[in-house]
Amino acid sequence: MPGSGVFRCARNSLPESSGRLALPFRPASSGPVRYWQERSRLAVKAAIAAVAAWALAKYAAGQPDPYFAPLAALLGVYPTVARSMREGCKYVGGFLLGAALAIPAGMLLGPGVAGIAVIVLAGALLGGWRRLGDQSAQVTFTALFVLLVGGHQPLHYVAHRMIEVAIGVATGLAVNIAVFAPLQLRPAEHAVRRWGDGIGRALEVLGDVAADPHSAGRSWLQHDRQLTQAAEQARAAAGNARESLRWNPRASVHQAVPRPDSAVLDSLEELTARTRAMARSLLDYPAQDGSPRIAASCADDYATMLRLLARAVRQLADPRSNPPPGQELADASDCQHRLQAEAARLPEHSHQRSIAQRLSRLAADMISEAGMDRG
Repeated sequence: MPGSGVFRCARNSLPESSGRLALPFRPASSGPVRYWQERSRLAVKAAIAAVAAWALAKYAAGQPDPYFAPLAALLGVYPTVARSMREGCKYVGGFLLGAALAIPAGMLLGPGVAGIAVIVLAGALLGGWRRLGDQSAQVTFTALFVLLVGGHQPLHYVAHRMIEVAIGVATGLAVNIAVFAPLQLRPAEHAVRRWGDGIGRALEVLGDVAADPHSAGRSWLQHDRQLTQAAEQARAAAGNARESLRWNPRASVHQAVPRPDSAVLDSLEELTARTRAMARSLLDYPAQDGSPRIAASCADDYATMLRLLARAVRQLADPRSNPPPGQELADASDCQHRLQAEAARLPEHSHQRSIAQRLSRLAADMISEAGMDRG
């Protein structure tokens, strides 16, 4: 049978999972347990930051009712240090704009109907400044507080509140950095590995379709949706991981978990696109005259090649494993060359020859992507 030698070679070349690099531990998934662990950690840090900011403002700075201090401290406790700093700066910017708006309004109009109307109108317009982001509401919020509580002496009120805001933001950042400065590396590692596993499962399904002419690939739509979801989650998780490394003191010393690799993500994106192209060639073009989609002389080699590729893609997406072994990729390449040769022997301009040639080109590109050097 054509390709039987390749089957024997492929079975011998596929390493068992026990042959992978031994790991001291497997990273936790990004499931519900880890989610609530992260939420609990943030909640504890937020409570510490709020209490510490209140105590510092009240007893160290002598502020009588420092309610702005714990509020500002909460802005220093975000899932990443970089975001905490960014949101803290935006909050301070919104506070300053609101104070600058309320001081002349309070001195000229006072805390009445006219003053409120002017504050809300101008605050809503200033809050539209995109650089303020999620803190845009602080402009109107601060301006109203200064106007209604500070009354006709807004400068005195603003001076005390500025001290509280400075203490709160600084305290929140200090607590977030000092107490388990968050790193989002493991969720990213899990998401990228899940993406590679999804591509691998999809290739195995297509391998079954190639090997069985009567298979309709009924499960492909589900795999296609899973690929879309896995790709989105991996890209988002990698972005969060990179942001968590910025200005994080743990980033320089915490090397146990691999960093997201942009080259691997780009290759997985390309592999996903080519897997879908393979599916279209195998499933969207109905057989003609009752003949199978792939000629029998090509089916075995193609199915074997897809299974070899599935293993290589999984290893590519797992930063803790060895890179895809050269022998494995060489076997996949041999299958691709056999497929190319078989396609050339098929009747010219035939439906099967067109599909076989298209699949051969896609396979060659995928083997190249799966064998990329991860550095």
